[in-house]
Amino acid sequence: MVQAIYPKYDKTVQSKCENGDAYGVSLRPDAMAALYAHFAPELAEGRKAVKKDAHRLTCRISARLETADYEALQRLIEAEGYATTQDWLTATVRRYIAEAGETE
Repeated sequence: MVQAIYPKYDKTVQSKCENGDAYGVSLRPDAMAALYAHFAPELAEGRKAVKKDAHRLTCRISARLETADYEALQRLIEAEGYATTQDWLTATVRRYIAEAGETE
């Protein structure tokens, strides 16, 4: 299985991989896939399936703020009656676009 991909893979290397925090060693994804295919094929199929982004709105924007700015922003958003930061940000972006004269 893994030795077919990496001929020098042995029990010692496996032991180091199992104690990766101590040795700084981890299995490569293709080696892990070979182990799953051999020892747990029912799990190998589940691991291959990467979930698609289930969000209806797939475009994302983000920012990092100082703690004080973030806390003040959260208080203001709540005071304005928005349920979530997402609601506030969406309204703010739409208002900005409308003011700039950009429409779909």
